[in-house]
Amino acid sequence: MRAAVATAALGLALSATGAAARDLFVDNLAGYTIESRVLDAPNCEGPAIPDGTLKTFEQGLCVFHRPARSPSDSQRAANLMREAQTRGLPPVHQQLAGLISGLANCAEATRHLDAYRASGNQSRMEQTLFCRDRRHSQADLNAIEWNHALFEYADGLTSNRTLDQRLAEMSACQAGPLSADFDAQCGLISNLSDTEIDAFADGAAGKVIESYFASVESPITAMFSRKLKRAEGLVQSSRAGIDDIKAGADTVNKEYAALNQVYEAARDTKMGPIYNAYREAILRATSILDEFDRWKGGLFITSENINLMPKIAERSGEIAGEKTRVDGLAFEAKASALVGDIKRIINADAENRAAVAAFCRIYFCELTNRRAMADVIRTCRRPALANNPLCVGQNGQITNGTLTVDFQGPHSITVQALCQSAGLDPLMTEVNMDPARAASCLSELR
Repeated sequence: MRAAVATAALGLALSATGAAARDLFVDNLAGYTIESRVLDAPNCEGPAIPDGTLKTFEQGLCVFHRPARSPSDSQRAANLMREAQTRGLPPVHQQLAGLISGLANCAEATRHLDAYRASGNQSRMEQTLFCRDRRHSQADLNAIEWNHALFEYADGLTSNRTLDQRLAEMSACQAGPLSADFDAQCGLISNLSDTEIDAFADGAAGKVIESYFASVESPITAMFSRKLKRAEGLVQSSRAGIDDIKAGADTVNKEYAALNQVYEAARDTKMGPIYNAYREAILRATSILDEFDRWKGGLFITSENINLMPKIAERSGEIAGEKTRVDGLAFEAKASALVGDIKRIINADAENRAAVAAFCRIYFCELTNRRAMADVIRTCRRPALANNPLCVGQNGQITNGTLTVDFQGPHSITVQALCQSAGLDPLMTEVNMDPARAASCLSELR
């Protein structure tokens, strides 16, 4: 792998010259060489790390490779690499960024693990921080695609600035904080092989069987023994109880048979006379009913032994026809109308008073109210109505309010007297009344 990394680095050195050339390999697998100008840049800034796609990435390399790297440097290096990855890096640079951030997080995990052990395994905060950095380191290192890891350190650097040194650190990290021995401590469950699971299950099952089933003194055996003895005792007591029940049942059956025999004898003694009396009553009632039927059949037979039923049946048809004829002549409707006429003749005075009152209300309340007065005066100007006693003159008063008739001699009466005699309120016999009073007057007509 080192030869491949070196070959890629040589190709990069020949093809990438200047700051502009450093961004040409974003989408290809050209390698990357870690140079001293980046690692020794003052304060990890300046012309050695120019602006561009790789600025944050190379700042992270510089901070990580400081001779006396502090915990804050490790944290900053991991953050810079994580930031560079989120902004987009070429494939080779992504693998190197994952390696650097994984080693930086592993260093932090080691520091928190030492602090946790120094507290006698009592500091929950150090334990939590250890598990957090351990999880981040493991995620970064596991995400590296080594077939794309075409990076290398430049020649002539110190021994701690080599790819072998970084791989040794990763191996130590895998054997140390990333060891599976800490999975349970951080709340993780390690994957077990099928053989381990089977062995564990067989061992646990063997212990359970040996403890609870195999030995004579096991609790399961003792429990079954107690249940067996209890069941046997229950069977014996049940048999004794069943025998007692059978004996008691035999006694009860014998007593019932004796009492039932006495009961049947007493019942037959009392029911015999009742049955005989009932049978005699039925026979007598049947005879009476037969005699009634014979008497009913002879009702329509004359002393000359003539049966009238056929003639009655014949006449029933004639009666039905007569009824149909009477219904067709509408005698019922005519009779009802005749009754109404008779009632009207009998109540002629009341009918006459009601008719006069209705006409008077129409005249005074409708024709001569203020709303219709102009139309009434205009109508009364006609020559044919000049002597009409109900007409109204130009002054709004009745021209001649006297009615005259010649019936068995001359008769006359004023309009107001006629209307008041029919039961009209004197207040409603005024001419030119206001519309409100006219409406009240007409309300009795509706």
